[in-house]
Amino acid sequence: MTDELSTRPRSWALIVCSAVLIALSIPAAIYEFRNALAGTSSSDAWLAVGASTLSAVVGLVFLGVWARMKPSVLAWLAAFGWGTGGALIFAGFGNGFVDFAVEESGLGDSAVDFATSVLTGPVVEETGKGLGVLALILAARKVLERPAQGGVLGALVGMGFAWGEDVGYYVSALEDGMSGLWESFLVRAILGAYAHAIFTGVFGYALAWAVLRANSAMRAVLIGALGFVGALALHAQANGLGFVAPEDSWNLTYGAIEIPVFVVSAALLVWGLRRRQATLEA
Repeated sequence: MTDELSTRPRSWALIVCSAVLIALSIPAAIYEFRNALAGTSSSDAWLAVGASTLSAVVGLVFLGVWARMKPSVLAWLAAFGWGTGGALIFAGFGNGFVDFAVEESGLGDSAVDFATSVLTGPVVEETGKGLGVLALILAARKVLERPAQGGVLGALVGMGFAWGEDVGYYVSALEDGMSGLWESFLVRAILGAYAHAIFTGVFGYALAWAVLRANSAMRAVLIGALGFVGALALHAQANGLGFVAPEDSWNLTYGAIEIPVFVVSAALLVWGLRRRQATLEA
């Protein structure tokens, strides 16, 4: 593994881009975590961070085994960091502004909840995450080997986003004790496993495909736009299930849809990463 890392081609554009994203993300992540943990007891804070970190570590190990830290370790740190810092703070302020505008529109409470969760929320959050993915993939275009590596960078941004976001959810859930934490962990970490990673991974895959395979600028833009729409659609359907799933079987309905989405996504990613160079790669 050490020899492989030392012989990889370098991209100064990727190094600079990664360093800038990390520098922007650190203060943003500190701000987000301070807000999420403000007024929380130390025991609850550790429980919330620990539960969120468990999911992140499992996902990072999975990607590390299959993607072999390509295109670079620094890019991985920048992707995960941007999700936790830059993308999360973008989503926080963006959702706050948009939610206020929707609430002032005169819609009923249920319509406001639906609009902000299923319509505007995915747009704001995928835009925040997607900015980091776009920057990294454009910077890494000379060292990317296959589109699935773009999917990995997108997944890393999504994992970072979920890591930071879930802390806040778990803190709130702990108001109902350990049972509340377990209920929230079941939905966010098991039934809806790595949802944000899947959403943004689709966009990352499309962007990398556009950079590596598109034979015209117009086609590249179209593929990238389709990837973004795909990320929005997946995000919207996951959020929308909360409004249509029967209350007495909510977990069963949610898991029956989202777990297959996760399994298929993970299988396609592994297939794309491991398909031989001599064939038409994913």
